[in-house]
Amino acid sequence: MKKSEMANLRKYAGNLETLFGVKDYTYNDGPARGMRAFDVNNGRGLEMTLLADRGLDIPFLRYKGANMGFGAKVGVRAPQFYTENGGRGFLKQFDAGMLTTCGLTYAGAACTDNGRELGLHGPYSNTPAANVACETVFEGDEAVIRLRGEVREACVFEENMVLTREVRIHTEKSAFKVIDRVENQGFAPSPMMLIYHINFGYPMLDDGARIYVNSGHVEPRDDFARQGLPIHDRMEAPEIGREEQCYFHTGFPGQGFAMLHNEKLGLAAALRFDAKVLPLLCEWKCMRAGDYALGLEPTTSGVLSRVEARENGTLITLEPGQVYESGFEMELTDDAALIEEYKKLAN
Repeated sequence: MKKSEMANLRKYAGNLETLFGVKDYTYNDGPARGMRAFDVNNGRGLEMTLLADRGLDIPFLRYKGANMGFGAKVGVRAPQFYTENGGRGFLKQFDAGMLTTCGLTYAGAACTDNGRELGLHGPYSNTPAANVACETVFEGDEAVIRLRGEVREACVFEENMVLTREVRIHTEKSAFKVIDRVENQGFAPSPMMLIYHINFGYPMLDDGARIYVNSGHVEPRDDFARQGLPIHDRMEAPEIGREEQCYFHTGFPGQGFAMLHNEKLGLAAALRFDAKVLPLLCEWKCMRAGDYALGLEPTTSGVLSRVEARENGTLITLEPGQVYESGFEMELTDDAALIEEYKKLAN
């Protein structure tokens, strides 16, 4: 939506919110009751929901009527139901959606680190954001919808980490950016881990869909994943009881790129991230019936555990006052020529 077009558009639509904009509302039923949510419509086929009470994560995303994200069976749930209980506490809250952020001082597998029990993927996605704001601004001639909030992970005598998030949704193309700034506001060094658990589900994820990644190396997590390595980039139909397979992508050039293409729908979702700050991407290929999902997850330190990250030298430590900036951009498209060009970016 262009600023130069606004006056003419108002001749046709007295309220431009019928064409694009944001709805700010509260869930009133079930385990989601009480959560503040934002529904965003960019006027070009991109519709998404952001949850202020789940760290401004994204449970729902649709493009031109087609669902993009993976909605897990637990559904959208308010953060007060979360208990940090190994892996199960997180999974009972894991709606997944389009984006579940994992962190801030730990992410990945549950573990015991220096005597402290750490749950799966950390508390970020079950922490409400504060100072949440939404506005539409102009960047040049383009209207851009911006949402902002702050998430704090803190404990008496321990860490005091704050992530400031800005989500920018374009209106001249179907794309959005997540821009994060993590600051150590404590007085002692603190570990920092981030995983952007980006999840695709049916119908965008389907038998025959394919991923394209510009990584230099792909490492299977275990023997079962190794068996599927030759077809790790090709999605299959769901199977009852099938185990998940994880592949670790490394060796990116300056900018990481990953794309899911569904030829049957004629749609693609292209992901870009700075590989200097997010050097590893985990491909979570879960072809299990009822839990049918594909994760493309840029991360600072992998997904195994904080202990593992420390041992392999990938764990980041922020000094007092130090800031770490990260994020990603996602573009949705049905432009066949553009999709073919994007395929060339992958190895």
